[in-house]
Amino acid sequence: MREFISLTGKWDVRLSDGSTYSAHLPGTLDENNIGHEDKLTGKLHQDENYVENKALTESDVIATRLTRNYTYEGTACFFQAWEGDVPAGKRLFLRAERARVLKLYVDGKEIPVMAGSLSTPYMFEVTDALHNGAEIELTCDNSYEGLPRNDIVYSSAATDETQTNWNGIIGKFGIEVREKTFIESVRVYPRKDEEGKWILDVQVTVDSADGFDGKLVLEFAELGIAKEIDVAGDGGKITFETQVSADVPKELLWDEACGNVMHVSASLGEDVFKTYFGIRAFEDIDGHLCLNGRKIFLRSEANCAVFPETGHPPMDIESWKEIIKTYMGYGVNCLRFHSHCPPEAAFYAADELGVLMQPELSHWNPKDAFSAPEAAAYYEKELRDILKVYANHPSFVMLTFGNELQAKEDGMKVAYRLLDLCHEVDITRLFAFSSNAFYGEKGADAESDFYTSSSFGDTPMRATFAGMKGYLNSDYPDAKHDYSLAVKEIRENYRKPVFSFEVGQYEILPDFDEIEDFCGVTEPGNLELIKKKVVEKGLLDGWKRRVEATGELSLLSYREEIEAALRTEGYSGISLLGLQDFPGQGTALVGMMNSHLKAKPYSFADPERFKSFFKEALPLVLLDKYTYVDGDSLKAVVKFANYSKGDVTGWLFVRISEGEKALLTKEFDEVTCRQGEVSRVGEIETELMLADPQRSAEITVYVSFAGYDNSYKIYVYTRASQNPQKPDCVYECRYLDDKAKELLEEGGIVFLAPDSTKEAFPESVKSSFTTDFWSVGTFSSQEGTMGLVIDDGHPLFKNYPTKFYPGYQWFVQSSQRALLLPEGVRSIVTVMDCYAYLRNMGMLVEYRCKKGRIFVSSMGLHNLLEYPECRALLTAIYRYLESDEFDPQQEM
Repeated sequence: MREFISLTGKWDVRLSDGSTYSAHLPGTLDENNIGHEDKLTGKLHQDENYVENKALTESDVIATRLTRNYTYEGTACFFQAWEGDVPAGKRLFLRAERARVLKLYVDGKEIPVMAGSLSTPYMFEVTDALHNGAEIELTCDNSYEGLPRNDIVYSSAATDETQTNWNGIIGKFGIEVREKTFIESVRVYPRKDEEGKWILDVQVTVDSADGFDGKLVLEFAELGIAKEIDVAGDGGKITFETQVSADVPKELLWDEACGNVMHVSASLGEDVFKTYFGIRAFEDIDGHLCLNGRKIFLRSEANCAVFPETGHPPMDIESWKEIIKTYMGYGVNCLRFHSHCPPEAAFYAADELGVLMQPELSHWNPKDAFSAPEAAAYYEKELRDILKVYANHPSFVMLTFGNELQAKEDGMKVAYRLLDLCHEVDITRLFAFSSNAFYGEKGADAESDFYTSSSFGDTPMRATFAGMKGYLNSDYPDAKHDYSLAVKEIRENYRKPVFSFEVGQYEILPDFDEIEDFCGVTEPGNLELIKKKVVEKGLLDGWKRRVEATGELSLLSYREEIEAALRTEGYSGISLLGLQDFPGQGTALVGMMNSHLKAKPYSFADPERFKSFFKEALPLVLLDKYTYVDGDSLKAVVKFANYSKGDVTGWLFVRISEGEKALLTKEFDEVTCRQGEVSRVGEIETELMLADPQRSAEITVYVSFAGYDNSYKIYVYTRASQNPQKPDCVYECRYLDDKAKELLEEGGIVFLAPDSTKEAFPESVKSSFTTDFWSVGTFSSQEGTMGLVIDDGHPLFKNYPTKFYPGYQWFVQSSQRALLLPEGVRSIVTVMDCYAYLRNMGMLVEYRCKKGRIFVSSMGLHNLLEYPECRALLTAIYRYLESDEFDPQQEM
């Protein structure tokens, strides 16, 4: 109903060096092919962990992130002569939805900015300045002079590691035509009173040129409520506050996966303003995040603003709906926007789809956040603008002031003042100083409404950390780990909601098919360089198998992270990093999806596989271990984590099977599991008897409760495999001694099996069970091993069940030393290396040597005989070595 004059079209551009171009707005300089050659300058940020990986560099290639086709930092002046009539008796406002630091000049005179930040639209009043032939000049500065530049360019809002520090104007761009007196905004804040009735606190801001006196009429369509208010003012902006009481049926509430919204119309004289809002309660109840009074479990994903084709986020609702639906396909119910705030289109899409949103300020400072006066001033302005502009979006439920912030005493005083500001302005949302503040070292601060971190002091809140630390690489596998110790310690002094931060970060080897998808403002020089190295190493033919093996191991690891969080009483959720590749920070390819948000073309990336354990309710089998011997007793409690929308009644069904053969089927008595609780629903107790006592097997433990199911792979080994007996025809040695050499000369068989130590294998590295954490480009202290790829068709594995990628039956072995082998040597069990080094590494290797045959193991299995899987593997090796199938095809 309000007139809008678009400024879309061709604009002249002048850069700071005086060069001139023609560009299309809305758009960025990158999209208009304007700028300079992209060169990597400086470190990612001041975190001392970061080093550029020298193993993957070439003088003319940026190896640590995508390369921009064009780059420019500084002031860009966009100018155009206004042609057209100026509407009589109206007020005119120039709106630029997204820009960097924007200034406006008309006929050389600067127009004061009314509103605007990196996260919100810029507005300028041009009522008296605009005329036919007026020269409009917009200067957009992405060097952030006078602002906390480093804090901004390290953030996802402006880093070249993902979004790019683009320059230009994007989104809705034009002249808004308004009445002399008009309604600028209507903000509705829903809450419940003590009797449980909904109260709508309404704020209406009126902007008047000359003053006004009249009736403000509010109409709430779905609620069937209207209200009139007598209003008056002398001019300028005035905000009027009122309350509306309403009985709101439950089916009209905005909720998870239920995008109900309410429409409100406000009129004052001839001016009419329409908008929508949602009625929902997002709050802390007894230390747990609750939506509409119901405990929820955040299934959150970090969006780091990776948009390789445009270098900036999409500005339309349909694109964001597709993005959010893609995330939902993996089970996500919440999006955390890592150190950036998405455009309003993202909130509109999330409102409709019923997905929770956690934006952040454009802020990443792991040193002295808010200490600088310009930082305190800028971020307060950005915060105020975000709270005002996005106030009516029910999906917007939480906000922090940035990513992994650290602050000194002066900065914390500012942070606490800003938290007070949030609580004064908006009681319908929750706020915290930072995501992973102080890296968890200082614990929770009382002023923040929730605590999200990777740890609480020294107590972990996730399974893995940089340097391959964490229980998933250090503790023998089970399905019983949880974070109850962290919750217990937190609860000693902090009673508010707690959820984990940036969980996962399991690197997957790059899928080179994505290279063909780059058609926009960035080029994948880093991926092309990796591919070149892969070709040089002769690994391209089997590369996809390696990608798949790392992906399957990543999926297994993510599942353990998620189930451990679900097993934890008092946890409000888990926030992942990530489902999408991060193409910077040394190239951190951690996703089920590539940087284009497309599922990688492998089974492990199938959204349904991930969603099978990343959902609102899940039965959990608390296994003591994953490896057993025929006849062992399996005893495990089964629990049901219920974060659905109500109590769930059903009965537990258990099926333990070897292939198609059922070893146990059982139904339990009906029970009711209360919403928001992790309830015990049964206990499995059975002897594991192999269908064929001569054949070890992978066994499936399947559980189902009230339509929710889950399954686990365990490994049961024959009793005969548990007493490894070296054949007489095999000489086993810990080093290549004279007898071994003599036997090889004579055509004998040697099993070279040293201790798995650095001393025994100087040319080796320490391997880990999981794939590399994030990337060695960021965390250089880790070895960078990427798990195992196994020649599962090899006769060695006739009685050692395995796929070509590891399950938990390989945990102990994969955590030993990996041999550094000459190029071209093939291993039965290969330790994959990260893309930066691509070393040839193995753990089980066989050769012909002289007239004999030699089998080499770096696993040190003779020192691992307490584990049934290691006894079984050693037995399998012995049986293979004495068989006619021991026929190595390569020579030493």
